[in-house]
Amino acid sequence: MAVPLAHSRSAISVASIISVVASEPYEYYRRHIIVGIDNSLTSTAALEWAAKQLYRTGDKFHLVHVIPEPPTLRPWPGVYVPPDDAAEREEFRDATAMVRAAFAPIVNLHQIPTDVHLIVAADSPDSIAGLLLEKAEELDAAALVVASHGKQALQAH
Repeated sequence: MAVPLAHSRSAISVASIISVVASEPYEYYRRHIIVGIDNSLTSTAALEWAAKQLYRTGDKFHLVHVIPEPPTLRPWPGVYVPPDDAAEREEFRDATAMVRAAFAPIVNLHQIPTDVHLIVAADSPDSIAGLLLEKAEELDAAALVVASHGKQALQAH
């Protein structure tokens, strides 16, 4: 269940990436745990840590990945060229493949009910931190796990 956030172009949930799909209603799960992911070894390590240290039966994980918003072209004042939809679809395919390869095996191994949220938004530390915190508030998350990429943006919020 991904809801478009105020400052993102689009957001989707991709349940079919993970074998242990969380199919119960939101209220069924005792705790919601958000894990911010990207294509890095530290993100994989963060998910492994969360699976081993945080997960308890009855919890649900939410893997959140931010896809960089495609640039818009403004060749001259008053002219706006929208982002290429084909390029955005390709970004979603790449993100889906990345989640399948790097993160699905971890949650499947630990049999953790999981939703994957792919959100198109600005690719800056402040924007990503804001999106993760907004998602945590939306889901009333018990924990927000991120890899070590610096903590300035999260501290500012």
